[in-house]
Amino acid sequence: MMIARLALLPLFLAVALPVHAQAPVRRLAVAPDASIRILNLAGSIRVTGWDRDSVLISGAPPPGAGMLLAGGSERGVKIVVEADAATDLPGTDLEIRVPRGAHLWVKSATATIAIEGMTGEVEASTVTGAITVRGSPAVLVAESMEGDLDITAPARVSRLKTAGGAITVREAANEITATSVSGAIRLLDARAVSSGRLESVSGSVLFNGAVQPGGSLDLQTHDAPIDIFLPARQGAVVEVTAFGGKAINRIPGLASSPGKGKALQYRLGNGRARVVARSLKGDVSLRQQMPRPNP
Repeated sequence: MMIARLALLPLFLAVALPVHAQAPVRRLAVAPDASIRILNLAGSIRVTGWDRDSVLISGAPPPGAGMLLAGGSERGVKIVVEADAATDLPGTDLEIRVPRGAHLWVKSATATIAIEGMTGEVEASTVTGAITVRGSPAVLVAESMEGDLDITAPARVSRLKTAGGAITVREAANEITATSVSGAIRLLDARAVSSGRLESVSGSVLFNGAVQPGGSLDLQTHDAPIDIFLPARQGAVVEVTAFGGKAINRIPGLASSPGKGKALQYRLGNGRARVVARSLKGDVSLRQQMPRPNP
């Protein structure tokens, strides 16, 4: 994975050149698949993938609030905002362009993170900031303790995690895992999930979309509702367990049969996909996906 490879990068700060407010733009030549590490604790970070073999950095800390260091080699670049922890000045707003296929690692504490146009591996983490990702990264790992995740990026593999933040994913596909403690999880217009796991303790879980033939989807909550919207053409065996809540089927003409334990089982079409939904105290609802309105 990307983290292991990035760990082998040298500490570029030994040769990094400071970028001050008087010269807020810097360009570094890199390989198309270079490893890019960005650390900015406060403010904002916007990263855009482009079709050039270079990194373009725009922005600098406010006067007296620290220094922006950037350096490295063709194979990897490290960009760090060194700020005085005691300062009460505003954070640094960075805008950075990197090659689309780069291996990207972005970290902050309170800064918001926005990433778009990437096709390589992407990892983003923050404590209270929000994370937004647009594009088609090969692998996406995004984590925030209290900030929301807003993702429109059908990666081959997606790993999304929050504690109190909400997770919203549009056009999910392939393999996806989304976990939260109290934040809601919503997958909207899922294209074709091959392997999915959505799990929250007290946040609601909603899945609206399709599961690939032969694919699987697992949804779990402790005391929050689960809503499942499947297209009319979906073929799946759906197993629903609501221990302290209710199992609600709103698909006309669909009958249930006993499953294992207290589970109810529904068969849609050829039954080639498998969907399992479990909640200890919340209701579990099964519905047919509504067609999009004609614009």
